[in-house]
Amino acid sequence: MKQNRILIVDDNATNLAILEEILGDHYRLATATSGEEALRKALEFRPELILLDIMMPGTNGYEACRKMRANPALRHSKIIMVSAKAMVAERIEGYEAGADDYITKPFDEDELLAKVRIYLRLSYLEEVDKLKSEVLMLLGHETRTPLNNIIPVIEMLLDEGPMQPEEQKHWLRIVRKHAVRLHALLDKGIRLSAMKSDAYIFCFEAADLCALVREAATAAIAGADAASIIIEQRLPESAPATFDVAQMRCAIGAVMENAVRFSPPNGVVQASLSQDSESVQLKITDHGPGIAPEFLPRVFEEFSSTDPLHHTEGQGLSLALANQIMLAHNGAIAVESSKPGETTFSLTLPNARPAVAEAPVTVAAAAQA
Repeated sequence: MKQNRILIVDDNATNLAILEEILGDHYRLATATSGEEALRKALEFRPELILLDIMMPGTNGYEACRKMRANPALRHSKIIMVSAKAMVAERIEGYEAGADDYITKPFDEDELLAKVRIYLRLSYLEEVDKLKSEVLMLLGHETRTPLNNIIPVIEMLLDEGPMQPEEQKHWLRIVRKHAVRLHALLDKGIRLSAMKSDAYIFCFEAADLCALVREAATAAIAGADAASIIIEQRLPESAPATFDVAQMRCAIGAVMENAVRFSPPNGVVQASLSQDSESVQLKITDHGPGIAPEFLPRVFEEFSSTDPLHHTEGQGLSLALANQIMLAHNGAIAVESSKPGETTFSLTLPNARPAVAEAPVTVAAAAQA
């Protein structure tokens, strides 16, 4: 079951321990001990709620709150300021910085838990309402192109006289291509809405993650438009874990296809998988154009007007779906593009068992005629 994510920010180890004790059994937690670290962790962890101490060295809670509120990637995160003081002026300053509420130390456990539940619920409702309206906008906008290609062809086939079989097949292939695109778009929008509404039922089972990676590599190469793309795989013999096979296939496939699509001709994509006693992590690296730094925080957001390269079709629904799938597994997906022309996506799942790495293998796409 997916757990809500809470980021706790405090430079006092005792306060962190108290909050972890109160909240740790119910929520996924991350901690930070400074305003600077809080900003970085918030973008990596994407918490629904942030408990933010005011008095910290360097960037204090007010300034950290302002910076978080200025970042669109954190627009749904609720922020509760935490302080030992209860001055009205301090509370007002917190609200002006963008905080949603305020709680004082020492904590009253019942009050803290009540506020946490309320603001997690508000965050969830706001995000779902926004998604529903955006899905409707998407369907109104994105369905026009495939329909504009399907309807005229059907009308032509109905109105024209007898056709040669090969000519008829040509037009029917066009109809099928755009019908498949339209179906995929609707399916992604419906699944994303259901997952964000916690209405999607995941079917978890024990399975081998390596098998899905190999499948995804083969499928991505088979569908590649670019010539001679190679996928190098450095995988263990197996990586047993518990996950929804169909949805994890979707998440891995989305990232693999993205890497292949943006690789240059004759390019190489690396897929590697590492394990320890707590987690298994898949990394997929391409050497295409890279992602500009200002777009990185919003790569996994649906409908965002971010990177024109990586969100060219379907408004980024595939990567947004991958993000929701990983969250439902209490995992995480992240992206780095620090070097020009190199992008690495990381998918991390909990509860994997160690395995021994194999020698690398490659999957190559044949050059197109």
